[in-house]
Amino acid sequence: MPDKVATVFRAVFQLDDSFVLDAAMSYDDVPGWDSVGHMNLVNELESHFGIVLEIDEIVELDSVKAVEELVGRKMTA
Repeated sequence: MPDKVATVFRAVFQLDDSFVLDAAMSYDDVPGWDSVGHMNLVNELESHFGIVLEIDEIVELDSVKAVEELVGRKMTA
């Protein structure tokens, strides 16, 4: 799962291969992860994984780890 989430992050934020994406990173650490980037990330996560994120879940996504965990929960639900 983390590799697939990383693929979405790389696509949404146009991160090149030299950028090391780490689960401990927050939105402050990822270039382009602002409010618009956040919504683009949510849209791509929903599309890529075939899941629906609720508003309360979306606002809690403040780190790469939080995204990985939520996607993992949604995929097993």
